[in-house]
Amino acid sequence: MNKRILLAIFLLLLPTLFALAASKALQETDVADVVDKTAKRLESYPEMSHWQALVLSKKTEMDKNWKPKKETVVQKTLLMKDKIQQEKIQSAVEIEKGKSKDVTQKYINQAYKDMQKAAREKKKTKDKDGEEEQRRRMDLSLDEMFPFSEKNRENYDFTLLQETTLEGIPVYVLDAKAKQRTKEFFDGIFYIDKETWDIRRAELQLAKNPGPLKLMEMGMDFYVLPEGYFALRKISVRIHVGFVVKNIRQEVVDEYSDYQILEQKGSIPKSVMNDFSSAPISDFENTLSFPSEETSLGFGYAYEQLSLYVL
Repeated sequence: MNKRILLAIFLLLLPTLFALAASKALQETDVADVVDKTAKRLESYPEMSHWQALVLSKKTEMDKNWKPKKETVVQKTLLMKDKIQQEKIQSAVEIEKGKSKDVTQKYINQAYKDMQKAAREKKKTKDKDGEEEQRRRMDLSLDEMFPFSEKNRENYDFTLLQETTLEGIPVYVLDAKAKQRTKEFFDGIFYIDKETWDIRRAELQLAKNPGPLKLMEMGMDFYVLPEGYFALRKISVRIHVGFVVKNIRQEVVDEYSDYQILEQKGSIPKSVMNDFSSAPISDFENTLSFPSEETSLGFGYAYEQLSLYVL
């Protein structure tokens, strides 16, 4: 081909090449800006250490076609104090084949046994390794799940997807893909308020499923309380664990409401504590207490129950 023709083609394509390069550079700048401002917003929230909320929890056991087999609906009050989480269970109802059954006491007993097991496993891990391997045991914290902190950013590739609205609020849609495809990291899609930089929703899944875990999808909806605290509104988890002779498919949905921010320093009023400490736990009364060191938002327990199947 004539050199003049090649030169002419190059000159014609040059503006397009510059535009593509500029567009890519601009997107990279925008991505970095979104990540940085979201991180700063997360750091700006006051610590939410003492609080109380109502929780409606639904656990559904599914068949192989993900059709509901049995549903357990639990209503409870959750209290967080000094990284110790307490639950006061009001009711638990089991629904199967159109029939309802009160299983409140059964649920309390089983929940207590599960928490004892989790505590033993946690202690075993700490004794063995000298420190708790939070990620390996899937004890969740926002810092571990979210890729925005300085130490976490280098482990992720970020991409801005098509902007959209969430409940009428314009949001950025940020895709975070873990560079290391291991069970220690999460892939996520984050819906970020374009005006306030609050994370409105996060959709997460493990970069690599460990052992018999075939599926684990998590969705979390957040909002900011009038007092300025970053709070969980809803969490849903879908999990499929496949063994040789048995498959477990479950969905758990926890909805949080009626948050009460208690004294952030010092003791919680006796009128509140009395509701949660009227009887010893050893008697399997309707108050359960367990450590929740990395789950200041209170969502760790729903996932802890599911993770019992795969630890």
